[in-house]
Amino acid sequence: MDSSKGQTRKKRRNTLVWKGVALAIMVAVCVGGLFVWSLWRKDQEQKQNMPVYLKSGISIERVEAYDGPFWEDGTDRAVEDVWQLTVLNTSDQDIQYLKIVAKDENGTALGEFEITTLIAGSTVQVLEASAVQMPGNAQSCTYSIENLAYLKQERSLHTDKFTLSVADQWIRLENNSSENIENDIYIYYKRIEDNVLQGGITYRVKFAGGLEAGESREEQTQHFDPDTCEIMYLTYQ
Repeated sequence: MDSSKGQTRKKRRNTLVWKGVALAIMVAVCVGGLFVWSLWRKDQEQKQNMPVYLKSGISIERVEAYDGPFWEDGTDRAVEDVWQLTVLNTSDQDIQYLKIVAKDENGTALGEFEITTLIAGSTVQVLEASAVQMPGNAQSCTYSIENLAYLKQERSLHTDKFTLSVADQWIRLENNSSENIENDIYIYYKRIEDNVLQGGITYRVKFAGGLEAGESREEQTQHFDPDTCEIMYLTYQ
């Protein structure tokens, strides 16, 4: 009987030992998993390191690959995995032209991003100017501003002189003043979706030779859609 009880106690001890070992292994696996996940998350955050703050109130909010129409050269050709930046202008100045260059750790330029008409407080999704596909090290590239120019005059539609109306691929302009406008008139517009400008490109429509007092004219433009575009400003001098 004593021998039987001793064996039973021994089995219980062994069972407890194995349970303890199993529990310890489970705890170690969980802790190890959390540690690895924490390191992975930290590594991802370091790689992305977003936003990237550039000078003059410009920041890069996202870096990603893009599939869809290629806006930047006006062709709208279909592209895949093109390098795209989401850029925010936090300054109080409207930007006429902005060029951002991406370089690798060796200082080699891998991509260029050109933006026109980035108004104060606005966000734009801009594609790499030559439709370069996003490289694997895009998140860790160094991004810097190579060129930056502000609009010299305040943006305006000059409603004291002109009445503007729009339709699909058409823009109509009327000179509602008593003054003949002899210079060419330009209307500038951009694509927009969910309050985010689409593409660095700014389109423009030309009214050659201006408009006489009271005259109205329509001009056709390939890219204009009143549902997906926003007129930015008008110039006539």
